[in-house]
Amino acid sequence: MKQLSIVAILSIFSLNIIAQYKTITTKTLLQEMTTRSSLSYFPSPAYNCKQFSSYSRDSKDASTATIDGKFKPEKGRDWGIGWYENHDFSQYVRTEENHGRKEDVMFDAKGPGAIVRFWATFGGIPDKYGGIYRVYIDGNPNPVIEMHNKNLVGNAGLVGKPFSFFAPEKTENDTWRGSNLILPIPYAKSCKVTYDGEHKYAHIGGWRGHYYQINYRTYASNTAIESFTKETISKYKSDIDLYGKKLMENPHADDKTIAFSPVEILPGKDYKIQLKGTKAISELLTQITADNIHQALRSTIVSIEFDKQQTIWCPIGQFYGIGYKMNPHKTQYQSVDKNGVMRSLWTMPFKSKAIIRIKNLGNQTVVLKNFKATAEDYNWTHNSMYFHATWHETRGLASELRQDYNYVTLKGKGVFVGDNLTLFNFFPDSTGKNWWGEGDEKIYVDNENFPSHFGTGTEDYYSYAWCRPQSFSAPNVSQPCGEGNKTPGHTSNNRHRLLDAIPFENNFKFDMEIWHPYRAVMNFAPATFFYGFPDVQWNVQPDPEAAKQKIALKLSDIKQQ
Repeated sequence: MKQLSIVAILSIFSLNIIAQYKTITTKTLLQEMTTRSSLSYFPSPAYNCKQFSSYSRDSKDASTATIDGKFKPEKGRDWGIGWYENHDFSQYVRTEENHGRKEDVMFDAKGPGAIVRFWATFGGIPDKYGGIYRVYIDGNPNPVIEMHNKNLVGNAGLVGKPFSFFAPEKTENDTWRGSNLILPIPYAKSCKVTYDGEHKYAHIGGWRGHYYQINYRTYASNTAIESFTKETISKYKSDIDLYGKKLMENPHADDKTIAFSPVEILPGKDYKIQLKGTKAISELLTQITADNIHQALRSTIVSIEFDKQQTIWCPIGQFYGIGYKMNPHKTQYQSVDKNGVMRSLWTMPFKSKAIIRIKNLGNQTVVLKNFKATAEDYNWTHNSMYFHATWHETRGLASELRQDYNYVTLKGKGVFVGDNLTLFNFFPDSTGKNWWGEGDEKIYVDNENFPSHFGTGTEDYYSYAWCRPQSFSAPNVSQPCGEGNKTPGHTSNNRHRLLDAIPFENNFKFDMEIWHPYRAVMNFAPATFFYGFPDVQWNVQPDPEAAKQKIALKLSDIKQQ
């Protein structure tokens, strides 16, 4: 067996931790957003991250988790009732009158904070209609932002790419896609967001669905924040340009060619390296080949121990965000190029030693063609945390058996930073109504009785909409493959949390609702990414037998399970 040359690049982080700014501004939030190492420290100043959305207001209590009658697809849609009720559009906090016009309040937060993600989509509303979004800050009766909905969120009315974008960028009907804005909008005392389209265009008739999610931070009452104003964009134009470029750059991609001797990893064997010192892995680059590359992406495992504790155990395909099909994509924290070179850019710190293993659980030889661990000096503080990645799969999951599927449950203190969902969608008849992702995310933080994040659909959580199959990439989200969104096949979705990372002090639970008004069956596999202090506990354990299972590439594969 040939030895692989490992390149360990030792350098000082240009910025190990976000400075303790006296005042939080749009600029400091952009700096935090684009400094990958910032997520490895528990946030200071501390904040809570929550969400306003158009979730169904009839979903009040999990005890009402009942199904509206027997499933009969030939009789049409079944919207459900109670906890699983699905009228999650055009739901608002209240309706109020401002300057003689009716406005529906979508978002109303008190205290110092910042909007950090704004997603929306519309159904049954042509682009020529729509309405106006207005953002009111610190109790001012006049909005600091007043703009047509798609110009503000998706287009460049306020700010351009990569902070405002559509997912996918192009579809067969551009009305049916997700609109996104990730530019932070800070406020010192309060913030309110309204929409007037429900009233302004009521005359067009028919169904008009306005779906939205707004993620936001709330800081302690004594936190100094510079509020967003009408002059903010011009004031910080150079910073917005600079940090927009940083969001899209690949800082560890080397111009020079590095020669590697490929390593063959036989079935049941692994390849191991050790890194020592107080360091952080800032890039983990891998390229593998195999006769069956699809199976290798599932049955090859990335396993990493930090300071004698294994915190990462994940199939290599989902660790890099592509599931088990080698499709290119790029976010702030992961990328896969057209040659199959896979990069992880999560900052993974350790105090004394890290052991990286690439395990082959399959029955074929896997060639580790390219590998690089970039380790940088790291400023370990009392707020430093270890990086974690978990994975599990349920095969033959039936969406008509409505349930809240647990991605992960955590105990202890840490920050949730992202996830990948990989699935194979199977539908048993020819009706073509086999969309799998109607269910909502429900995220509970620190003993909440009701989720502080209650979504409007799985594809909305991943920032696209309307089960679009087109691939897309953005700084915080991507869909390398959406083949299984409208037909039987494979889908892989990524959500990486930039400023909308979720800190937790005691516990954290992430459930994804599984159901659709039409019957669907799938192999369903979430991977989750989070940081935690040494005593954090998680409920998803390594599952070698599941990773060895034959993956589904065509309809007959899942029929045989």
